[in-house]
Amino acid sequence: MPAAAQDDDAFFLGDIVITGTKRDEKLKDIPGSVSVVTSEQMEDRGITDGASAAAGIPGASLYSYGDRTNSFITMRGVGPILMPLSPDDSSVLTFVDGAPLMLEQSASSYLDLEQIEVLKGPQSTLFGRNTSGGAINLVPALPSDTYGGSLTAEMGPDGLYRTEAVANVPIVPGILSSRLALRFSGIDGYVANTAGPELGGEDVVTGRASLLYTPSDETSVLFTYSAENADVTPAYYVPQFGNDDPLDATQSFSSDDSRSRQAMLKITHDFERLSFTSQTSYNSYQTSNSYQGDHRLFSAITGLAESAFEDRDDNFMDWDKDQTRLTQELRFSSLPGDRIGWVAGAVFYRDDYEMANDTHIAAYGATQAGYSTYRQVTTGAALFGDVSVPLSDRLTASGGLRLTREEKDFDGTFDARGYDSVYSGMLSSFSESDESTYEFWTGKAALNYEWSPDFSTYASVSRGYKSGGYGFYNTYMAYGIPRSSYKPTETLSYEIGTRASLLGGRLDLSGAAFFIDMNDEQVMLYNYDLTTSNANLDAESRGVELNAGWRLSDQWRLDTGAAYTRTKITEVPADAATNNPGLAAGNRLPNTPEWSMTFNLGYDAPASALGWTGPRAPDRIHAQIGYSYLGTRYFDAANAGKLDPVNLVSARVGFDWGNTQVYIFGRNLLDEKYLTVRQPYGTAAGTSTPAYGVTQDRGRVLGVGMTVTF
Repeated sequence: MPAAAQDDDAFFLGDIVITGTKRDEKLKDIPGSVSVVTSEQMEDRGITDGASAAAGIPGASLYSYGDRTNSFITMRGVGPILMPLSPDDSSVLTFVDGAPLMLEQSASSYLDLEQIEVLKGPQSTLFGRNTSGGAINLVPALPSDTYGGSLTAEMGPDGLYRTEAVANVPIVPGILSSRLALRFSGIDGYVANTAGPELGGEDVVTGRASLLYTPSDETSVLFTYSAENADVTPAYYVPQFGNDDPLDATQSFSSDDSRSRQAMLKITHDFERLSFTSQTSYNSYQTSNSYQGDHRLFSAITGLAESAFEDRDDNFMDWDKDQTRLTQELRFSSLPGDRIGWVAGAVFYRDDYEMANDTHIAAYGATQAGYSTYRQVTTGAALFGDVSVPLSDRLTASGGLRLTREEKDFDGTFDARGYDSVYSGMLSSFSESDESTYEFWTGKAALNYEWSPDFSTYASVSRGYKSGGYGFYNTYMAYGIPRSSYKPTETLSYEIGTRASLLGGRLDLSGAAFFIDMNDEQVMLYNYDLTTSNANLDAESRGVELNAGWRLSDQWRLDTGAAYTRTKITEVPADAATNNPGLAAGNRLPNTPEWSMTFNLGYDAPASALGWTGPRAPDRIHAQIGYSYLGTRYFDAANAGKLDPVNLVSARVGFDWGNTQVYIFGRNLLDEKYLTVRQPYGTAAGTSTPAYGVTQDRGRVLGVGMTVTF
């Protein structure tokens, strides 16, 4: 938000500047669906990571076991079906100042941001591969030439804590500035576990250090280094039978530990007629996961005694993952205020993903025993360009094109670790390798018509693409059967929309209708016997989204949004339907509610406006109440794991005394224990009762906090 807009606490459509288009553009001029969440709104709504952000975006959903590693976001129904097949089977990626994070960092921390930019629909022209559903661009607060900062502390029941410090320090006034942000946070578990520690607890440390060098008005050099350590005890798969309440977990151990490091160097220079940017980013992400299959769940579906699953040697899954991403982008763009807006550039990237999986679940035999490795190295290069040309005073045409070449090298190994003497037909070792090359184009075309300075409409068509590749898992390696590659996915998205600023800028409205055609969407097929395979199917998504921001008075503000998304699988390969009962054309895509909605009502005024005066009275009072609704959705493509609607209510009240604010807050005030995962496991042995492995989200969270600014 421009400083002028912040001074009077206004929030006008014409003032919002978007950087996610690789050049500064006003939101009202962009022919596409974009939502912006400011730093003030993040504070009021308690947004601290990808999970809490996704909960406030109608049309978006976060899939999660309550961990970091296996979380991902879908938008408008576009995203991995059930689980990502490979490290780059993503449709919605998160970017920090335009630099990409990994798919598995979708739920990572949001720290010291100016704003969040949510761009819906294919963003492949500017952001590249695997953003056919959309992109989330996090805009960090930059170092400035002013001393300042803040200290925040929160605490609450169940071991809730958060301490956060932000400091902005000029080093050489007008030339070199620095900024540091650091956060420690955590909370205890919330799922009772009769065989081990409570599940669902986490401890997270995250930070960012930035240096901004501005030797002249035309040149800037920005270096940032970010890090996050997260230690989580996820609530992987506790048992549920039929529609009864989930039972307590019976798992001796469950852990998800991740370590993230990201460095970025961004050099910008403005020439007389254009701007040049070089952006180099390096991202490193290591995770270690350990999980013991739930004793009660596996007992019920196999008919064996629970004691058969208590021994770690006969019931465990361990994963170690190490991935890196190097990206170099060079681009030229128009200057702010130019009549023709454009950007053109080239990008090179290299992804290296390694995974080691050590597993033995005795009840499932050779397909779940042994040690395997997976490595996929992806190198790619692309040329891209995007331009907006005014055809008249009111009509603007825009278009973009990206040409990409991508190479993937894959290899995998298997070691029976002695289990070949236990299971008939199992090999002692096996290896496989392959390579593929993909050349593809993505692009968009749009028209935007400005009926007045405060009202415009647009129409667009965009093409997204996900390259093919090699799936993480091959449960048949033990028998010497190599995995086959899966096909690329092509996405065509058609959208019409409108934006309006009414009542002198106090009411901002936006809406969009869309249709998305997904050809050969990638899907993981997961059977009751814990075997997996990869396939492609066709699907479509259509819907309507409406958003409104209304400054009701000088004290009250209302922000609301609603989305209707209707998805459908249109064609299923015969072999996929045969191997996965219930998977059929006409099914809805998983993880996509038909209806979703958010509602946020805020109040901000001097305490005297409420009659609160006196020497101990606060200067100002801030209050926020929020409501979000997530409709019925399915966990799986066979539509067997149905998830009930969710109603979430949150609130926050803060009191300012000078540079100090004291506040109380509550999330999920209705204490809904809703399910985020409901994996069908067939029926309980000897019965006709469906058995599910489910993950339940956290209930009510309460706390108090204090922030001191300086």
